[in-house]
Amino acid sequence: MLILMMLGLNSNADLHGVRSSFLLRHYSEGNITPGAGTNATMYYLGKEWTDADRAAVRNIVKANGDTHIDLYTRSEPRRGGHVVEGHDFTERLRELNDAGLKPVLWLTPESKHGEHGGTVAEQKAYMGRMVARYDGLVAGYVVCLECDDYWSPSQVSTLIKHIKSKSDKPVAVHLTPGVGGGRFKDPNYYRDADYIYLQVGGHTKTGYKTADLQRGIRDLKEALKLGKPVVVSEYSMYSTSAEAKRFGDVMCANGAVGTGNGRNVTYCGQRIEEEEIEEERDYTPIIVGLTMVTLFALYDTVLTLQATDDSYKIGIHGSKVGMTYTDDRALITYRFEF
Repeated sequence: MLILMMLGLNSNADLHGVRSSFLLRHYSEGNITPGAGTNATMYYLGKEWTDADRAAVRNIVKANGDTHIDLYTRSEPRRGGHVVEGHDFTERLRELNDAGLKPVLWLTPESKHGEHGGTVAEQKAYMGRMVARYDGLVAGYVVCLECDDYWSPSQVSTLIKHIKSKSDKPVAVHLTPGVGGGRFKDPNYYRDADYIYLQVGGHTKTGYKTADLQRGIRDLKEALKLGKPVVVSEYSMYSTSAEAKRFGDVMCANGAVGTGNGRNVTYCGQRIEEEEIEEERDYTPIIVGLTMVTLFALYDTVLTLQATDDSYKIGIHGSKVGMTYTDDRALITYRFEF
């Protein structure tokens, strides 16, 4: 008999269950660290960051229950640190993996940074280099942050296909607030993505620290209708706050497969690893049962049953044939006539 055994939550092959907190503040509501001068994990690979800055971020997100960490692979020093391709990120990525934080690489920052410029061919070349160099150290990719601010759906699809041609890791799309983005509301941006990284509006434009919960539920349910797994990735300025964590919990309860801005609950859409195992069985009772049925049908027999607290005896007896089966042996008799 084949049985399915639950071996644990699968967090290596996909982004189901992802838990990160890319927008952070100290409880004093200052920057993460004085040296880094930012409230985002995105700049962790920045050349201005010190070992103390990075250690502080790791401690904060681990204390927040995170399993993954969101990182830019390039960023002009508008704020938070200068992340440049020429630097080797290998040791930093290993450092995060060793700390139990799986890196998710965001290959293009928001439009204010300017890295989205150039031709599609240039963008493909850059992304191909990142994948070739770091694919073994990351859990997945987000092709761009707020893609709809600067690229068309067809451009995004071209870049996603290029990444997938070089990696089997999942690729996500992040847009401005709302399903399909706030500017065009075009779900074609997600066409070739493995995951929707959904941003829920209200946490910046209106000055609220955490987005409206009911809007979040509506946006999530609308996104889920597109048939792709949804990570609700951005909804609060303070991933460590009680409000943000409650928001994340509600998103998980309504079908999200992960969060990028804080939650309390551990389970949020994780896949279950299953393995088919051949169970060793004693087929003797089945064989005996079929034999007894056959004898009962062919001969004039009487069925008997005796049972005690710890054993049993089943018998079929007739003028020519008999069979007795107990929990440890079977005996068949037959009377021959000449």
